[in-house]
Amino acid sequence: MGLALTGCSSSGNGSEVSPSPSVAPTAVALPGGTVGKAAAWVLEVLNADASPDAATLDRRFARTFLDQVPAAQLVPVLDQLRADREWVPVSVDVVDAGEKQAALTIVGASGQFFTMQIGVDADSRIETLFFGPGDDPHREPAASWDELGERLDAVDAQSSLLVAQVLDNGTCQAVEEAPGGSDPDEVLPLGSIFKLYVLGAVSQAVEAGTLTWDDELTVTDDVRSLPSGQLQDAPTGTAVTVREAAELMISISDNTATDLLVQAVGRDAVERAQATLGHADPSLNTPFLTTRDAFAIAWGSPSQATGWAAADTAGRRAMLDALPGGPLAVDPAGVTTPVWQDDVDWFATSSDLCAAHVWLHDRGEQDPVVREVLSANPGIEVDTTAWPYVAFKGGSAPGVLAGSWLAEDAAGDTYVVTVQLAATDPAVLANPMVLVDTAESAFALLGGAAGSK
Repeated sequence: MGLALTGCSSSGNGSEVSPSPSVAPTAVALPGGTVGKAAAWVLEVLNADASPDAATLDRRFARTFLDQVPAAQLVPVLDQLRADREWVPVSVDVVDAGEKQAALTIVGASGQFFTMQIGVDADSRIETLFFGPGDDPHREPAASWDELGERLDAVDAQSSLLVAQVLDNGTCQAVEEAPGGSDPDEVLPLGSIFKLYVLGAVSQAVEAGTLTWDDELTVTDDVRSLPSGQLQDAPTGTAVTVREAAELMISISDNTATDLLVQAVGRDAVERAQATLGHADPSLNTPFLTTRDAFAIAWGSPSQATGWAAADTAGRRAMLDALPGGPLAVDPAGVTTPVWQDDVDWFATSSDLCAAHVWLHDRGEQDPVVREVLSANPGIEVDTTAWPYVAFKGGSAPGVLAGSWLAEDAAGDTYVVTVQLAATDPAVLANPMVLVDTAESAFALLGGAAGSK
């Protein structure tokens, strides 16, 4: 989703400044497509002797961006960053399937890391740009559980971490030494981890015979959502199978694929699936939002987030019934304000997420499609010898960053790691490396050699 540019300072943003690298940082290759070209141009600007003039900015940036961040506001931010040139891209953290959005980690001459999120529109103009505090993507995993706890405590956000072994009876037993974060096992937003419940409902429908993995679903303007994903750009009438939609939903968090699946099984089926998958309080997500619903309620014009927060279940269902069909009238560049505090998200505890992963893991033993779908993208770098099977679903939104993993080790034991972070300032969680670092450290401490990116 789009992020507007926020001002940042090399010394006054409240984040810890990393020491200057002892050796020159190694630049990584930028992503392909138009977003890679746009990122390369931004880095050229940051490493130039002067910022570009207004005419150049007008050619490079989309009008929707410049309406929100005029040149008079944009140039001073670029000047602040140029003061720490030369900037080098040291990791490519996220690239969407359509190569229209990316998240990079860059490092300046002082050794300070920043995350740079960038997106381009259909005309290859920059429509989203965000700079925020970053972390060294190559730092070693935490050497102890205490160190991991200290790293998590340093993040200015509510946090919940669960590291648990799955026992033979299917229960999740927390590893005693592992930290729990600031709010262990508290209800926190999930972002796209909610898609586990959609997959659960789909697998139930397949088992019941009301749906098959080969059934076809059709993209229409009534179900088309916003990124992440690729189906939002598919022509009307494009058909995908249920299995293809599930793979897109889990592996690249395709929002339109998700909403197609919710449409196929019904909103009520997903609401019921929450309890089946072990959610202790499904009412937190009732009525169950589609991604399109969430965009429209939170960032439509006008936003209905405060009304959603105040409404009861019946009132919320009425709000969803009143949403218009057809093309979604939400500008991705405006999706910048956290709304999870107004209940516009999906919510669960770490125990809920562990239970959901265990249920899906058991279902995967009966239906190999479920097992394969969940392991298509492990989300982090792991030693596949130590961890031969990793299921993953992550999620993010303004002010929300979360991830959940179920992994089998070489000895046949099963573990679940969940990380939930929530902040009212979206800049705090702009860099996904905090999530990657926490998860890779947890797996390393469990005994697997989780590599760092």
